[in-house]
Amino acid sequence: MRGPLPAAVTDGRAASWIAAVILLAFPTVGMLAKHGMSTLGIALAVLLGALLLLDRRLPWPGWVLVAPVAALLAVQALDLLVAPSCPPCADRWPQAAGAAVLLLPLAAGGMVGAARLDRALVRRALVAGVLIGALVALVELGLDAPIYRLLNGRDPGEAVSLSRYNRGIVALVLLALVAGGVLWGEGRRVWAVALLAAVGAVSMLGISLIAHLCLLLGLVTLVAGAVAERLVRVAMVVVVAVQMLSAPWAANAVYDWVITDNVAISDLAIRHRLELWDHGGALARERPWTGWGLDAFDHRPIDPERLAKAQRMTKPEPHPHNAGLQLWVETGVVGVLLGIAFLAAVAWRIGRLPRALRPWATALLAVGLLPGLVSFGLWQTTYLAMAAVAAFAVGLLRDKDSRAE
Repeated sequence: MRGPLPAAVTDGRAASWIAAVILLAFPTVGMLAKHGMSTLGIALAVLLGALLLLDRRLPWPGWVLVAPVAALLAVQALDLLVAPSCPPCADRWPQAAGAAVLLLPLAAGGMVGAARLDRALVRRALVAGVLIGALVALVELGLDAPIYRLLNGRDPGEAVSLSRYNRGIVALVLLALVAGGVLWGEGRRVWAVALLAAVGAVSMLGISLIAHLCLLLGLVTLVAGAVAERLVRVAMVVVVAVQMLSAPWAANAVYDWVITDNVAISDLAIRHRLELWDHGGALARERPWTGWGLDAFDHRPIDPERLAKAQRMTKPEPHPHNAGLQLWVETGVVGVLLGIAFLAAVAWRIGRLPRALRPWATALLAVGLLPGLVSFGLWQTTYLAMAAVAAFAVGLLRDKDSRAE
């Protein structure tokens, strides 16, 4: 028989301080060391999960979320075992599966209540963390990365690309939306608007178009969701589902049009994306039913004719910068359908939240989806961690301030 647990475990004090410290640090760590977000996100999931397991209160995420993820991981494993078209890719599956298993319970929304968090404490930590992260971002982006240079021993004259801050800015925007929701729900609406405006201004100092668009998309979705949140959610799922299902054919058609009509594209990043998407579309159409296996985009050779036409694409990349194409390439149409099922499940779960929370959660979903559709790799742990931590923080928006639900 086990002895009685310490009071700090059962009454939520330990969990509250763990969550507060990690949320306080997360935006700053994201700006200065983007891969540190993976460590913090997994640490939050593991530490809270361990406390809840000790007290036998770990919440079940629900089959509606678990089933698509489990099926997708099973399809990936089956591809690797039965038809390993990409043998080196087997090394990636344990990492992807482990991240999903650890982060899904954190993102599913039940841990805030189950852990009996002191919402007032954790909310203050979240808002403070966003403000500190925004200040660090302002210093780094506006003054040529002085903190990064100091911490990494870089010379003042050595160039530091602002692109290293892109993921940190997206994470800052995600948590800023939740922090804005916290302030708005507490009646401090001027402060909420000021915080979101400040983060928006800071994000514009970066060089990533996606980072620029994230907060704008979030605010537009928030306003639209306040008027017709269900319609916005359904429209979002339908648009993303259509994009995912049509991705291989659309990617090839758009690139063929660019080449045939000699369309001038001055933005090198956009040109690179179009070339990667065209390559991804070709791979997907070669094996539309089963795909090539996890991480195959980084290992399958580029067709020489496509490589000859490309201006920016010179070698395979880790991912195609589009979640739909990545699922097509790795798991075929089965994986795409499972991805759409998971997205629909998330939208359905948002619809079960209290009405006042739904516009904020819908805006967060829109911001979380945008980088996955045009920038990040689906299985990048930093992406999964920032999305899971932001989804976890949505639980702080509930009206109850007690530690028990």
